[in-house]
Amino acid sequence: MRGLTAALEWQSRAVVGRHLRVYLKNWYTSFLPPVLEPITLLLAFGLGLGAYMSSGIEWNGRLIGYIDFVAPGMLAYATFITSIFQSLFGAFIRMRFQRTWEGQLTTQIELKHVVWGEILWAGLLTTSYVAMVGLVLSACQALGMLHLQLQNLPLVIPIVFVSACGFSALGLCFTALVPTIDHLNLPIFLVVLPAAFVSATYFPLGHPVLAAISTVNPLYHLAEGVRGLLLHGDRTGQHLALLAALLAAMLLGLVPLDMRLLRKRVLGD
Repeated sequence: MRGLTAALEWQSRAVVGRHLRVYLKNWYTSFLPPVLEPITLLLAFGLGLGAYMSSGIEWNGRLIGYIDFVAPGMLAYATFITSIFQSLFGAFIRMRFQRTWEGQLTTQIELKHVVWGEILWAGLLTTSYVAMVGLVLSACQALGMLHLQLQNLPLVIPIVFVSACGFSALGLCFTALVPTIDHLNLPIFLVVLPAAFVSATYFPLGHPVLAAISTVNPLYHLAEGVRGLLLHGDRTGQHLALLAALLAAMLLGLVPLDMRLLRKRVLGD
């Protein structure tokens, strides 16, 4: 329990502050790729593929424009991918190559603060990226390209932050396990991308097997929950409740596991 409450201690905030200061020094090289990726996918799928689906797509028993279906899914996709990559590659580089963790551990900061600092930083960075994508969606709506209930967009922000923290706890688990940075491709191709594909981000999951798998996929419930908020879905509350349950299980289960695995790897205990 003390490891979980370390998220509220000043040392964890100090780790986040350090990452923020470093990020602001090189923001122009780190900011554009994560922000432009979901925007590019939105334009490619929403406008490109959507042009061949002029009749719309069925969702919750009603027809909506395909770009309206994809746009909320892009917010969920950006949340998942950004937080996972930050806790995989970003954390691994700070741990292995930059030796940032070693320097932090020579101060009043303990490993539990390092872990929570990485998780909270991934959540903060991901939320800022999703907020920028939300601004792009607002611009698209002003141009008549989208038809969303953007007054509910502020409700998405805290959901994104908590989701990103849960996803980053999963990423840190892989960071603790893989021997080299080249091996990070294994969780990407074996776990991350399959979870992204079975998430109703780009298309509804009509196949019963995919639908069954998606019930334990937090990204699916995040995508459907955000989509429900922005399109007034009938099962929004159910998806958000299941998302909350899955995220609670991830944080309560994975954060202590991350600390145990990283203690063995970083400190040799």
